Formats: sequence, structure tokens, C-alpha cells
Amino acid sequence: MAWDTRGGIPAAAGLQDRIAFVRQVYLWLVGGFAVAGLGALSGPFVAAWLLPLTGRFFVWVLFGAQFGTLLWASAVSRRKPMNRLAFGVFTFVSGVIAGILSLVVARQAGLGTVLAAFGMTAADFLVLTAVAMVSRRDFSFLRSFVIVGISIMFFGGLIAAIFNLSTLSLLVSAVAVIACSAKLLWDTSAMLRTGDLEDPAGFALSLFVSLYNIFISLLNLLGNRRS
Repeated sequence: MAWDTRGGIPAAAGLQDRIAFVRQVYLWLVGGFAVAGLGALSGPFVAAWLLPLTGRFFVWVLFGAQFGTLLWASAVSRRKPMNRLAFGVFTFVSGVIAGILSLVVARQAGLGTVLAAFGMTAADFLVLTAVAMVSRRDFSFLRSFVIVGISIMFFGGLIAAIFNLSTLSLLVSAVAVIACSAKLLWDTSAMLRTGDLEDPAGFALSLFVSLYNIFISLLNLLGNRRS
């Protein structure tokens, strides 16, 4: 088991260090969702300000901002206090995008669709986290599947957006839900087994990205089904 050491006092110390690390990861994650919630509430106001300035490039500006802040947050995840600022900026931008998309889906398919996507994402997170923690298995064997799935999600999503291919967009969303769920399992098991306890921000960032993509993909799938 990842947290078993050599018994006695060292084992207890190792277990306490592991528990403290996992607690830190989830505190970062909760903080990220709190900031994302503020971003979601600010989404309509950001859209009203930014849309006249960017015009038809509005979506690409948001995507560029999100991708850029993700790279920044990943690069400084171990650098205090910069990691807090970068993580906060990324989760806020992600919240803005999620808020705008949720508003669009709510207008087209009803608020229930947004709540269903949120509830399904939360359920997915709780179930997969429980599976990883209770089984204590090493899910790194999912690595190749996750890499292929995320590649399809990224490049397929770009193609669907550029050429406005709604059917491809739905297929990509389905792949994203499966691939990001697998990554959630992989990341959680890695968090429980890693010997490097100095990067809780990095693990929280990875978990946040998976959950964000699951939510957005479910919004697309459910919204298109209802609209």
C-alpha cells in the first residue's frame, strides 16, 4: 500500500504526512471551486465587457486566456506564493467560461440541464474518488488510454469549433467524459501513492481540470439532447 512504511513511529509519521498532504490537495481543490464559483457569477458581466472588444474572436480569446493561465499555473505549482495567484487566476477564468456556457444552456434547454450536469459531475467525482481510495489500486495503467482520449478531446474539439461540426462536438464530449473520468482515477491513485508530498497545488490543478472538462462536456451532451 502507498502509505505503508516500516511500522512503529516512522509508519505513524508517514501516515500523518500522507493524510496532511491529501487534506492539502482537497483544500486547494475546494478553494479552486470557490474561486470558479465567483468567476461563474461574473461570467455575464465579463461577457458584456469583452464581447464588444473581441467580436467574433470572443470564444478564442477566452480559450487562449484559459490555456495560458493553465500553463502558468502548472509551471509555478511549487513556487509559493505565486502558485496561489496562478491557481486562482486559472480557476477564475475557467469559472467565467463555465458560467457563460451554463447561462447559454440554461436559456436553451432549461436550468435543470445545468443542475443535472453539475450533479452528475459531483457524483462522478465522489464515486471515482471512493473507488481509488477504497481499492488502493494503482491506476497508472490507464495512462495510454487517457493520453489518447485527451488528444482526441483537444484536437477534435478544435476541429469541431473551427468548422462548427455539432455531431463531432457531441462525440468529442462523450470521449472527454470517459477520458477525464479515467484521469480522475489515475490522478487520485497517484496522489495516494506518490513519494513527492511537496506539490499539492499540482495535484489539485490536475483534478480541477478533469472535473471542469467533465462538467463542460456533460453540459454539451445534455444541452444538445434537450434543445
